[in-house]
Amino acid sequence: MQVNSKRFVLLKIYECANIKSMHRQLKQRINTSLKRFVKQRVSHYKLSRTCAQLTGPLTEFILRDGKRIRPILFLLSYLGYCHKAPLRLNSRVLKTALSFELLHDFLLIHDDIIDNASLRRGRDSLHKVFEKNMRLNEKTGQDLGIVAGDIIFALALESFISSSHHLENIQEAFSVFLTGMIWTGIGEFNDVCQGFTKLKKINLAEILLNYRLKTSEYTFKSPLLCGCLLADGRRTDLKKIASFGNYLGEAFQILDDLAGLFKNERSIGKSILSDLTEAKKTLPIYLAYKMSPPKIKKYLDNCLGSSKLKIRDLKNIRQIIINCGAYRKTRQRINILVRKAKKKLFATEMNAKYKNLLLRYLADAMEIKSHV
Repeated sequence: MQVNSKRFVLLKIYECANIKSMHRQLKQRINTSLKRFVKQRVSHYKLSRTCAQLTGPLTEFILRDGKRIRPILFLLSYLGYCHKAPLRLNSRVLKTALSFELLHDFLLIHDDIIDNASLRRGRDSLHKVFEKNMRLNEKTGQDLGIVAGDIIFALALESFISSSHHLENIQEAFSVFLTGMIWTGIGEFNDVCQGFTKLKKINLAEILLNYRLKTSEYTFKSPLLCGCLLADGRRTDLKKIASFGNYLGEAFQILDDLAGLFKNERSIGKSILSDLTEAKKTLPIYLAYKMSPPKIKKYLDNCLGSSKLKIRDLKNIRQIIINCGAYRKTRQRINILVRKAKKKLFATEMNAKYKNLLLRYLADAMEIKSHV
């Protein structure tokens, strides 16, 4: 029997041994499907005629180059639990994967407005695009950004529920998808509130909870659980997969916090001062505060949330984090979380080949190859 190559688009990945090649293949297929999906929806809703000023910026933002971590995790989980993976990995599965990327785009747009960030993925954030293209004031650009984000969220839901999986499975998976979104929203709410709270009043449990809510839920836990459910994976594995996602999500967010402090603007695609000016309560900052003498604590308090922060302040904070031992403790926390995650994954009945592919992909994506 011949297989339609346009419909069954990921057959080669089943035999792929090289993680870099696998990543390229998956990302390429996701990008192609994303481009096709956006073109179809623009045509379906006649956006070029009904809202021409939205079409270009919306399409450009969605198609910007990104890591595509969430849809890739969904596909790897699906493949790992699918008994007939090469035959069942079709365009409808890819369409479900797209919903996780579109959800991510929605959250990025709103997050940039909340943080008043001007850069995203190395280019102007979407509300800044509207502001410049349409010669608007800052407030109106943000208003249009919120609306555009809402439209992308609706597209994410549409992409998910239009996939023709077995009805019972799609309902359960869709519930997981929505639940993850709700927890993420709660995490974002807490994160904004913490921006107004002094470091001395923040405890470690609050920071770690926010990591689980803001990052673990929609980046790891939800895609992995949905992949398992839609592939008819073993129900006994769901709790283990959830724990795996929680541990990896926390580790991923801590690494992201370190990147925001120690990497350059080009590599992270956003302002290197944004987390500090928004007074983000991250683990390395929290540990540095707890492990420093009063004079340094006062300096950190003055820096967090300051609109007058300079690059020299960032350099000072980097040195404080390293000298007091907070950097070492932060890395130790990441190591512990990755080991726990690995243990949970190997306790599942996911196909062993995909367990290894998943770990190797995550190690590469998270730059922690020595730990998994």
